[in-house]
Amino acid sequence: MDAVTRLCTAESRLTAAGWCLPAAPVPRGAYAPYHLAALGGATLVCVSGQASRRDGTPIVGICGHGADLDAARAACAQAALSALSALRQACGGDLDRVRAVLQLRGYLRSEAEFEDHSAVLDGASQVLQTAFPHMPRPARSAVGVTSLPGRSWAEIEISALLDDRS
Repeated sequence: MDAVTRLCTAESRLTAAGWCLPAAPVPRGAYAPYHLAALGGATLVCVSGQASRRDGTPIVGICGHGADLDAARAACAQAALSALSALRQACGGDLDRVRAVLQLRGYLRSEAEFEDHSAVLDGASQVLQTAFPHMPRPARSAVGVTSLPGRSWAEIEISALLDDRS
């Protein structure tokens, strides 16, 4: 077990890994940043898609055949941090209420010939694995699209199960 994994909270593990959660996202349309559904002893939360943005500015890019994937992975990581920020808001400020991350969905702005969607989405998976190292990996979908809001490189959605404690 490495030093980051031994840290006590999800946020402290992210900070130790060099990641900082941004301010909670503000919806840019007629939707909520998350939805909660009580399930008897737990709560299902579905976080709305969070685009790759830094300080409100889109991280613009497009995945191309044969391109270096590091910048695209970083854009996915930033979108995942925004999704975790919305999840933290849904948890009343306590990410340690997360019992399980059930699903991770990633939409990548990409050219038609691009085939490495899964490798790019690993940037978001790494953020989740850092925050919640003892949890099983979530189910995951990686989808290529021709456009995203603000020409963002990636958009991330997550669904999680929360403890009902407040």
